[in-house]
Amino acid sequence: MAELQKDPMTRGDFLGFGAIGTIVGAILTIPPIGYLLQPVIQNDVKKETNVPQKWYKLGPIKDIPENEPQHFEVDFQINQAYGSEKIAKKSGVGKSSRFDVRSAIYASWAAPVIKDVPTGVGPDKIGKSQMPEFVKKGFKTPLTKEQIKEAESKLNVMSNSCAHLGCPVRWRTNQNLFLCPCHGGLYDINGNWVGGPPPRGLYKFEFQVREDGNIYVKHHFTNVGPKNGFQRPFVV
Repeated sequence: MAELQKDPMTRGDFLGFGAIGTIVGAILTIPPIGYLLQPVIQNDVKKETNVPQKWYKLGPIKDIPENEPQHFEVDFQINQAYGSEKIAKKSGVGKSSRFDVRSAIYASWAAPVIKDVPTGVGPDKIGKSQMPEFVKKGFKTPLTKEQIKEAESKLNVMSNSCAHLGCPVRWRTNQNLFLCPCHGGLYDINGNWVGGPPPRGLYKFEFQVREDGNIYVKHHFTNVGPKNGFQRPFVV
């Protein structure tokens, strides 16, 4: 009887080659997965934005009236996560992967909350907006450090995007409220949640007032935590 041919590959060899194949497959797979998940990693894990963290000029504080928000627009420069100069040129949108995206921002003088409650408040529970006296009287630039500090302490600088699904909110003068036309979200002049489906108040931009009397913003929000849905500058 002929002797059976012995298998040249042992069980140990088989497992070893399998382990090597797994490692090689992982090495080849991780880079494209990392590329595809780059925006998620950047925004959710690293807490970074694809908008350069520089200051953008918004507008002068003298344009903000009492008891009403002022609508401003700013062009944020976007760095496309998947963009390249080659792709941008072919698509005809520009010469690079950077684009200017116009964003609407509301600025208002803060109104004190009369009644301290754990959730939203109605327009009858807040006082009147408190414009600094030096703004009322008309000021000359450069502003002093004291004037800058007072203006910054009394300003709300808010995104116009509803905290529910991002629809642009509108100010309703007759109701003294921001209204989201998509699903009925309501916010007061401070950007606090008043009613409707939004889980929180309007997002507020990091900002500063400078000596030239203008507001400057960064594409960064100062109230992103779930505990910051009810924002109130001060209570009386």
